[in-house]
Amino acid sequence: MSGERHTYYRIAYNYPHDLNEEILSVYDTFYKSLNPFDPQSTLSKVNNNEEVVLDAIFIEAFTSSMEIAGKTQGTFDPTCSPFINLWGFGFKRMEEPSDSLINEIKEYVGYNKISIENDSIENKDPRVQLNFSAIGDGLSCDIIARYLDSKGVDDYMVDIGGEIVAKGKNKAGNNWSVGIIKPPKCLGTNKSSEFEIILHLTGKAAIATSGNYNNNRSQNGKQYGHSINPQTGYPANNRILSATVVAPDCATADAYATAIIAVEADKLDELLLTNSTMEYYIIYLDEQDNYRIKQSEGMNRYI
Repeated sequence: MSGERHTYYRIAYNYPHDLNEEILSVYDTFYKSLNPFDPQSTLSKVNNNEEVVLDAIFIEAFTSSMEIAGKTQGTFDPTCSPFINLWGFGFKRMEEPSDSLINEIKEYVGYNKISIENDSIENKDPRVQLNFSAIGDGLSCDIIARYLDSKGVDDYMVDIGGEIVAKGKNKAGNNWSVGIIKPPKCLGTNKSSEFEIILHLTGKAAIATSGNYNNNRSQNGKQYGHSINPQTGYPANNRILSATVVAPDCATADAYATAIIAVEADKLDELLLTNSTMEYYIIYLDEQDNYRIKQSEGMNRYI
């Protein structure tokens, strides 16, 4: 089955009965909670400081995001939505922001400014805005995968917006395979996209890729990637083109892939040590613009 909600989805499974309607119902429930474009979603009501009962999906997204924000010391931060909007990757389009405006926004960006206490939001500043886009596709994969697990489905692949949870085998009886696209900057001019490597997923695995080459903007002669470093308020400038993470769950893979391309260059190695359960494959350019790979040793089991 395939289609599009807020983003595209492709879901394949081996089961004697059709589960498509049930899967879409699970998917729709997810977006009724976390869709930032729906004024009636739980997320929108929280951001608008409205009274709202926090549902289980919102609480899971919030809790997972805050845990990873803490581990990464804010390199991943679900409150950086104002910076995303400021740089023109969210709802608004603005000119290149001034340092003074960025410093003003820093006053209400920070994962430690909002919490859940007794199933209610505790907000230190009403201007704080949550954005779960950097974990949402991964989490939706996890939730649908858990539903398939509950039905006893042993073989499936859930692909939402390019984030993937795979389990068992495909219809041909082989391990599920996932290609990592070679960033266009590494292909040279007039070349179409091609795969950097093919990963062969074993057992149950979650994988997410984030990169600055498919979602960027040009302004005043400058090129900006879409990954904002929440600590500086500026788009990341670390020469990382693509980060692929394999982890036990897709929310973690999604969040860490985002954090890797948002981290300052001198903090990358420190960030990679904050989660011992993940494997990574990073494509970057060195100071001489040479194409380089940085990967964890454990990634070899999938290559």
